[in-house]
Amino acid sequence: MTTHRSVRALSRGLALIGELNTSGPSSAQQLAAKSGINRTTCYRLLQTLQQEGYVTFDEGSALFGLTPQVRRLSEGLSTQDLSRQAALPPMFSLLEQVSWPSDFAVFELGWMMIRESTHSFSPFSVHRSMVGLGRSLVRSALGRAVLTAATPAQRREMLEISASLVPEDAALARDRRYVNRFVARTKSDGYASSIGETEQGISAIAVPIGGVGPVLGSLNIVFFTSAMTPQVAARRYLRSLKQAAHDIERRWRTAQS
Repeated sequence: MTTHRSVRALSRGLALIGELNTSGPSSAQQLAAKSGINRTTCYRLLQTLQQEGYVTFDEGSALFGLTPQVRRLSEGLSTQDLSRQAALPPMFSLLEQVSWPSDFAVFELGWMMIRESTHSFSPFSVHRSMVGLGRSLVRSALGRAVLTAATPAQRREMLEISASLVPEDAALARDRRYVNRFVARTKSDGYASSIGETEQGISAIAVPIGGVGPVLGSLNIVFFTSAMTPQVAARRYLRSLKQAAHDIERRWRTAQS
């Protein structure tokens, strides 16, 4: 990435937000002393942050404090960026062990949305751009792993959302027998699987990743249907796949604490 000169005003504004986060409501004089920013500049920065909605000023106490808008920044990070950061190192470790590509996905708007992928780095992948793509909740191994790990109430809710937002999956999402069959099979096998059901000639096995509540998302290993069956893939790679999922869960919980 090209290196540019830092924007000093932005750095100072972030420093004030950090100080307010650490110390709580503070006067401009206190913030200037703790941050090393001269008082006049400190006032201007605080006024700008107040105008943008990140800082509030109480006239009675003459103290500045943070608004809930600051928290929204960290909430956005925790739901998306932190999960991706937690997933990547274990996924690359998994790739080194199995060579086949894998995807990390979460349930979103009726789909399993791929947040991270090692397809671009695998010698066995015909795909190069997977991040941001959706996979079927009911036909993909990724979706079946999440549905099986979810509570019955969560499963019903996810299926209802998928049925209403994904027309091509509506009938299967409403088919209780179909869902119950793959949930039972996934529980029995210890992993979810799919054979050419999301893309012709492509199979996968997947396991859930614990997180907030019973399940954060799922992790798969993708391979050519002609190369092996899901059963063979599980014998060869399931232990490594589960270890990667465990490592992602551990990194996620650490990042959340």
